[in-house]
Amino acid sequence: MRVRLATEETTMTCTICKRGNVSPQKVEAEIKIGTDHLLVTVDAEACSECGEAYYSSEAMRHLEQVREDFVNKAITPPAVGRVYQLT
Repeated sequence: MRVRLATEETTMTCTICKRGNVSPQKVEAEIKIGTDHLLVTVDAEACSECGEAYYSSEAMRHLEQVREDFVNKAITPPAVGRVYQLT
C-alpha cells in the first residue's frame, strides 16, 4: 500500500476577519500584570490583514514562564517608555 503525501502547503484563513492568510511571523505578545505590561517577542502565526496572532503550545508555555518569572522577580526587564494616566 502506497501513501501519497500532499505536495501543496495549505494556508489557513483568519478565523477573526475571514479575509487574511495566516503565516509564521515574529509577533510581540503583551502580558499584563497589574499595571505592568511586558512585551515579549515570540514566534507565532499571524493574519496578514488584521494581525490576529495564533500561538503554539510551545509559545504559550514560554509566555507563561516569562509571566511567572516576572511575578517571582526572577527577571527584571528594563523599562521602556513612560505611561501617563489622565483622570
